[in-house]
Amino acid sequence: MTSYGFGRWTKAALAVIWMTALTAAHAESVVVYSAVSPKVMSAFVDEFQKQNPGVKVELINGGSGELFTRLNAEKTRPRADVLVGPDADNFDAYLDLFESYKSKEDASFPRSAVGPDHKYYGFSTNFQAFIVNTKMMPAEKAPQSWSDLAKPEFKGKVVMANPAQSGSAYSQMQQILQLYDWGTMDRIIGVATFVPSSRLAYQNIAKGEMPVGLTSEFNIVASQAEGFPVVAIYPKDGTALINDASGIVKGGPNPANARKFLDFVNSKQAHEMIVGIDKRRSARSDVPPPAGLPPASTLKTFAYDNKAATVNRKANLERFDKAFANK
Repeated sequence: MTSYGFGRWTKAALAVIWMTALTAAHAESVVVYSAVSPKVMSAFVDEFQKQNPGVKVELINGGSGELFTRLNAEKTRPRADVLVGPDADNFDAYLDLFESYKSKEDASFPRSAVGPDHKYYGFSTNFQAFIVNTKMMPAEKAPQSWSDLAKPEFKGKVVMANPAQSGSAYSQMQQILQLYDWGTMDRIIGVATFVPSSRLAYQNIAKGEMPVGLTSEFNIVASQAEGFPVVAIYPKDGTALINDASGIVKGGPNPANARKFLDFVNSKQAHEMIVGIDKRRSARSDVPPPAGLPPASTLKTFAYDNKAATVNRKANLERFDKAFANK
């Protein structure tokens, strides 16, 4: 082979190697299942990819119930790497689906926001409240407590998400059961209108389709910021402090990138986005709550029974389905 031919071969070989390396670099990915708002997740993806230019985020959005059903169906061959946003009691019900991982941000979280064996970390912390459209119903005429929701006068005026399809709706039902009993919950089922998505439980109210809905407090503040005539009523019989969470899927296809993504989601920068964009309370101890939310100390609260919510989940949902079918 002539020196010219050898040089040409060398250049061609180097070009192939370079292109192969470049393709491999761009082939890196992380698959994220998300139950949080598209605005927040879009900001997360943009910033994460800016910090990790060789990693592409593949995003699947859905409700908590839908995503856990999907994860459970895929557990022998997981397709997701990270799950972001469902309530912590959902994670507790499916701990075997998640990897233990002590995040680089671990020290910034209170222990109440960290799952068993570091299987999840708190994403945001929020209270459930009633959203009321004041053009349709004066706030003083609206339900003031969980037990008020069972009153016949509110039939056809209250929207709840289906607890089998929404993590926040399941936590609402669990709070009612914790404070009262199935008799109260059965009456509420007879009064309320149920929708398949937690978003509809506040969007329908903001748009004036129904006067009252049950939702997380940050959805009410966000609706107010958009100019909708809504107010928040915190149940006078108490509301529980609940974390939603994020964790790494066990056996996911991209474990190294999953750890990178979870560390980013747990970062102070990401939690400041949660506060700034979605008006949620951060689960981190060093990020102040958003303007417009009352201090937790001014609300009547109680400790959420996460264990009961997890252990009784299947039985509770079966009981709900039976009562709902008999409306």
